[in-house]
Amino acid sequence: MLKVHFLNVGKGNCVVAKFPLGRLAVIDIDNSKVEVDNPLQDPIEFLNKNYPDEPIFRFVLTHPDMDHMSGLDELYRSRTITNFWDTNNNKTVDRTKMDLGGYCRADWDRYQQMRNSRESPKVLRIYQGDDPDQFWNEDNLRILGPSRKMVEKANVTEEYNHCSYVLMLKHEGIKILLGGDATPESWREIRDNHEAGALAANIFLAPHHGSSANIEKDVFKEIDPQYVVISDHYGHSHDYNYYNNLANDQVYSTKHFGNITVEVSQSVKRIYPERNG
Repeated sequence: MLKVHFLNVGKGNCVVAKFPLGRLAVIDIDNSKVEVDNPLQDPIEFLNKNYPDEPIFRFVLTHPDMDHMSGLDELYRSRTITNFWDTNNNKTVDRTKMDLGGYCRADWDRYQQMRNSRESPKVLRIYQGDDPDQFWNEDNLRILGPSRKMVEKANVTEEYNHCSYVLMLKHEGIKILLGGDATPESWREIRDNHEAGALAANIFLAPHHGSSANIEKDVFKEIDPQYVVISDHYGHSHDYNYYNNLANDQVYSTKHFGNITVEVSQSVKRIYPERNG
């Protein structure tokens, strides 16, 4: 069975995926708004409850924004991470001002340390068009973006959403598209560099928390999703009108539904919410 959990972390992103071969993946992490008596989901607590003591085969940082890596230091210290997917970005931050955004400097420092690691975790910088090694091909995980061109553009423009990973998971005929924070330009480039139908998906994690600024309508109509999942938080409104029209069935916002789980096997294909929002 493939199990994919979209966690209710508030303003950030965290996806936990358990692949049929038993490998565990974490795609982004955010615990910046998790406090005592806070209804948001602490990613570490979720892993400890649902996947205790399991090593993380791959941690994917879609792009170097703090709401996608908050809690990385704790994750590193609490679990073995075998592979770390990163991009060759040149982003820097003012460490003296990080606390103002509710973030922890230890997470940024851990990210910098992990980027230079050769094992435990092994750093992998793999992009659109790279030949899949056996270990991710076996998991039916496809890298749609970014391309090296978009990573270079991100470094020149300092718009690091350009270099966001966009991933497709597939099992038993069900396709799950994870949009990261990819920009409209990134989506056009992805469409232009893949075969027709490559973006079609049953479930679509909307990029950039459903922001209208990261919608590329001509591309998204090719996704034609049954369900749209939006990692959202109170005080922020995604583009309700657009995504309600895009989804053929339903939009699940973590803000309203809490954690969203997808289960896919030969006999089971379902998506369901846990109302902890």
